[in-house]
Amino acid sequence: MTFQLYLSAQEIADAGTRLNLRAMPTTKRGVQDYAKRFGWDATTLYRKRPGREGGGGFEYHISLLPDALQAALQAEQNRALVLAAQQNAKSAELTKRQALTTANLTARQRDVMNARSAILSAIDVHQISNGMSQRQAIQAFLADPAAIDISVSMLTAANDRASGKASVSRATLYDWFKLRDTVGVGALAPLPTKEKQDVPSWFWQFLRFYAQPQKPCLTDALEQFTKALPAHILPPNYDQVRRLMARLGNVERHRGREGSLTLKSRMAYTLRSTDDLLPGCVYTADGKTFDSEIAHPIHGQPFRPEITSIVDVATRRCVGFSFGLAENTIGVVDALRFACERNGIPAIFYVDRGPGFKNDVLDNQLTGVTERLGVTKLHSLPQNSQARGIIERFNGSVWNPLAKEFETYIGEEMDRQARQRSFKATRKDIKVFGASSRLPTWDEFMAACSNAVAAYNAKPHSSLPGKMSPDQYWEYHVSTGFEIVPVLEHEKNDLFRPYVKRKVSRAMVEWLTNSYFHMALEEFHGDYVLVGYDIHDAKKVWVREIDTTSGEERMGRLICVAVFAGNEERYIPLTMERAAMEKRANARARRLKDHLAEVEAELSPGSFIDAEIQTFMPIIEHVPEPVQAAPVLVFDHGQEVVPPATGAVEQPRRRTFASDEALAAWVLENPDQLTSSHVRVLRSALERPATTELFRLSGIDLDALRNLIRAAA
Repeated sequence: MTFQLYLSAQEIADAGTRLNLRAMPTTKRGVQDYAKRFGWDATTLYRKRPGREGGGGFEYHISLLPDALQAALQAEQNRALVLAAQQNAKSAELTKRQALTTANLTARQRDVMNARSAILSAIDVHQISNGMSQRQAIQAFLADPAAIDISVSMLTAANDRASGKASVSRATLYDWFKLRDTVGVGALAPLPTKEKQDVPSWFWQFLRFYAQPQKPCLTDALEQFTKALPAHILPPNYDQVRRLMARLGNVERHRGREGSLTLKSRMAYTLRSTDDLLPGCVYTADGKTFDSEIAHPIHGQPFRPEITSIVDVATRRCVGFSFGLAENTIGVVDALRFACERNGIPAIFYVDRGPGFKNDVLDNQLTGVTERLGVTKLHSLPQNSQARGIIERFNGSVWNPLAKEFETYIGEEMDRQARQRSFKATRKDIKVFGASSRLPTWDEFMAACSNAVAAYNAKPHSSLPGKMSPDQYWEYHVSTGFEIVPVLEHEKNDLFRPYVKRKVSRAMVEWLTNSYFHMALEEFHGDYVLVGYDIHDAKKVWVREIDTTSGEERMGRLICVAVFAGNEERYIPLTMERAAMEKRANARARRLKDHLAEVEAELSPGSFIDAEIQTFMPIIEHVPEPVQAAPVLVFDHGQEVVPPATGAVEQPRRRTFASDEALAAWVLENPDQLTSSHVRVLRSALERPATTELFRLSGIDLDALRNLIRAAA
């Protein structure tokens, strides 16, 4: 604020009225006449008012005014300057006080301090505005607090009395002024009424009875705690325990009564931003059991398929999915293959620690799929699904609504009676007709899943910029220059083919009890190689060298494609998919047998009868000796049933041969025991080139064997 040196006639008249001085006229016209009479307009201190075009009047320098009016105006200006400076200082002090006391004062202490500071500031303003001393301003305040804009509620808060008294004494005001001016505004805050006492040691012992997953009420926990106390110790009462429980936070109050997953929903979490990610940077995946029953693609019985989904984190786009009987390696590799071939290879594969994602097929440094793709696989912490909220929300947005579209939905939201009615109807149809029209077929299920994923990718997403759909956001990145890391055509078959480490034995490698042969493997006898397989086709395998030139084992060149040659256990090649199905079926059969044994044990009377054990003499009856039959030899693919010796009837012993080579060697050594069954098996073996090569490598004379078979025919 600057001091005003020039005043107009109206401003001079208003000043005289305001300051109650009669040294000048109190009207504009009177001031103008006064100026003409004393010749003010003939001096250089008289000028036209600046800043106004086309008029505005004239103004006079303050030195032309009478001395009394000059002094009064200067005093008024000084008071205004001091008042403005005081207000600025108070505002700065208030800001500083709030910053300093927020962490230390309770809400009650802060309210009292603010009320007392406001009263003192109002008294200061009244003192400066009216040119009073501090004593006079205090007396004016005590006479009429409302005159200086102090309300009754502010007085009550500043007094800080339980009685709600709204009056302040003069001595109290002087004490407040002294504390503020010497110590600071923070000294106006009252002391805490009562310091918090330390929590007694017995309370932590009580929590052992209260913090239980059964969630006992406070009364029951206190009762159990009281029973456990020694007789000479006085137990606490309910009010003591309740007050101490109130001092616990919302997390500590439930610790022990809730599991880690439920308790985590009450704790702080970190919100992860994906704004700086590009498509293909991070793929996240998860397996989910479908919440509706589907007709099994093989036997038609009701079952719930497992869906493995892969979502791009940056765009929220579903880039791959697969279906299976359970979350296993087959489904995960197939979903990853689908995602990489259609949408590119990711930099990071973020998954949980389930068996489908944490296994040697994916993780092995030599043969792992992710290692060969150059993908970094990250695992979330156990029981931390919140860290993978994107894939969890995808499951809830796509698969859960889709499951509700089928009559066979069995989720938690399904009415219990309706679920039971649907269950009984499908089982009755299967029992009577062998199938149920209520169950969606496998083709219908896959078509519905594909449509649901396509609809999700085309639907606006709230977490994407401008609420774009995942497809639109992906295309936006493509339009700005983004390019995927593609899977080349010649890489598709090899990158996603699982590999295992196997030892070569006489030009053969084994996998899933299948033997695969190729002459190129002869030079690798006794060496370890990498055997790649197709999960859907077991007719051949791909064999690669293990390169150790860099000091560590790495996948080397392709040696050959070995074909199935057969072995003693199976003449039909066993695929990995079929092996997994058989393993699942065998485990299910074992569980059914265990359950049947349990039922039979429950019906056994041995557990209900308590009687003495009596010994009986056996009754021996004359049994005529059995008529001995002539010896019979039966051959079944290299297996000979040897007739029992004369005398008592015995179970026939079976001669088995480990392979066709063993059978051929035995026949050459025992040509007189050659039978039609032997001839049939060996003739079939000689028709296969791979088996013929095995005979030659095993040292069997092929010409002698052929001549022997021709002679027997």
